[in-house]
Amino acid sequence: MVKKFTFIVTAIVLSMLVLSSCNLPIKGAINSQTPASNINTIINTPTPVPSLCDNLYYPNSTGDTWEYKGNTSATGAYTRTDTISNSGAESFSVQSTTSGVSYTVDYSCTEAGLLVANPIQQYLGAILTSLNGQVNLNLTSNSGISLPTKISPGDSWQQIAEWEGSAQGYSANGKLVFDYTATGFETITAPSGTFDAMRVNTTIRIEISDFRILYGTYGITTWMAPNVGIIKSEGTSNVPNVDFADSLELTRFAPSP
Repeated sequence: MVKKFTFIVTAIVLSMLVLSSCNLPIKGAINSQTPASNINTIINTPTPVPSLCDNLYYPNSTGDTWEYKGNTSATGAYTRTDTISNSGAESFSVQSTTSGVSYTVDYSCTEAGLLVANPIQQYLGAILTSLNGQVNLNLTSNSGISLPTKISPGDSWQQIAEWEGSAQGYSANGKLVFDYTATGFETITAPSGTFDAMRVNTTIRIEISDFRILYGTYGITTWMAPNVGIIKSEGTSNVPNVDFADSLELTRFAPSP
């Protein structure tokens, strides 16, 4: 039974990292001239107050929507739609629907960048929803950053999430360690078009604390285009008895009106 539970836990890394991009606020001035008096009049437009949530690689205005198609050797083809359901100065929420199963992922915004409030919900939301409470997984700590405010080739960052859970009378606890490295821009083509996108390599380490062992890893390469978001991703599982490969491509991005 413990093996069954740890198998479910490894599903946390089966879904794609969903990061995107956004336009930063623009400030400027309008110069006009009065022909009769030949006097220049400067009309200054209000300067938008910068938001902690402003991020080149994750637009988060309410209504921003991404549509994806994906395929995994474990379960086959699937679709996913992500929509910003609400957005504020210090946080925003994403309504995600994967092959008909919906769940919400919350983000908090800091000076360093964006942090997924609950990575368990982000990567296991669809599965937990479909299991109808048969498995309980709770976040016990969450540190680091999910997406920095600024990214340059060669940058690296990390997020660590500790969890505890139970299923069918058994319990376990562990840790997910996300190690990210930005390698540079590449030209990427997806159904939605061709983009110059930042490549980010990610390794997700799954540790089971009860056994003090590294249970497995999941490696994923993600390409993110400025002002659009994730264009494409390719992942490979290195988890015992859960070997698979998967891919994801952007089919449509619709900014909010």
